[in-house]
Amino acid sequence: MIEVYGDIEKMTETSFLLLTNSNQALKIYVFLFNGSRVWTFIENLNKNEFKPQNSVQRNSLSEEIKISKATSKIFLFMCFVTCCLWGIFPFLDRQPGEKIRLPLSGWYPFGTDTSPSFELVYAYQIFATWINGMGNITMDTFISGAIMAISVQLKILNNSFEVMTVQNYQSRNLRCESTLKNLRRALVKNIVHYKSILQLSAEMTSLFTICMTSQFAVSVIIICMTMFQMSLVSVASLQFLSMLLYQACILLEIFLWCYYGNEVIIESEKLTQSAYVCEWIECTKEFKKDLLFFMTRTQFPLKLYAGGYFTLSLGTYMAVGVLLLQFTGATNR
Repeated sequence: MIEVYGDIEKMTETSFLLLTNSNQALKIYVFLFNGSRVWTFIENLNKNEFKPQNSVQRNSLSEEIKISKATSKIFLFMCFVTCCLWGIFPFLDRQPGEKIRLPLSGWYPFGTDTSPSFELVYAYQIFATWINGMGNITMDTFISGAIMAISVQLKILNNSFEVMTVQNYQSRNLRCESTLKNLRRALVKNIVHYKSILQLSAEMTSLFTICMTSQFAVSVIIICMTMFQMSLVSVASLQFLSMLLYQACILLEIFLWCYYGNEVIIESEKLTQSAYVCEWIECTKEFKKDLLFFMTRTQFPLKLYAGGYFTLSLGTYMAVGVLLLQFTGATNR
């Protein structure tokens, strides 16, 4: 950046990778510094409160896990293809007689125009970029998986209230003392489950809020930088395709967080209605009081924030898309 300072084209070409790698270094620091807390967070997912209690809940959990795994594989494949394109476009996207240049801009304390230094730096750039991309995606999908786990637990909790209602109608005798006691225990169990979900979401936010905030800020800048770079190359070139895939990876990073964060909001908003539909009219005063407290608390849906500024929701993701369109329009003008 110091060497090319003042050259807008070269500075933007260098800056998007500089920002990506700097953001990744921050994520690595967070994971290493909070290593014991991360393991505790994983172990807490095996608490009894979070285990599915029926086939519907197990199927919901299994389905979300399958989707999360498939998304991670697609994400890793996109990263692999992007790195491969970065490796081959210097050979194909060059004019006759033009020297092969390195895939990525960078400064080295020695010349890179001659052999074998060129080959060594070339191999280093491709290998390091591939390793960095895999590591970055692994951390991002871990965070999205943690948010997914919270949304699934809220879905399971909604189903638990629905099961309470079905059981009540099956009993046909709500005035039976044993039935009322079972109903009370089920309510207390669901409230404990909800408290555990709140604790899990608070711990997730505390652990990864720095990563998510920096990713949002860096992603917006990178999107603008890559759009500028894409406007300088031919649409039919491999460099354009590689930049397009790179931008798709950046957008997918924050999309996963926003999508699952939006699912958390949707599922938490259902809790009040799910609790209300249970047969509370014939229940005891203590049951009604506990149910009322729970319904009052769930009037405020659970939302996950990045740094206290960005709500993880599809609305936030759309705002990033609007910014991208505005920058594209300004670039065209």
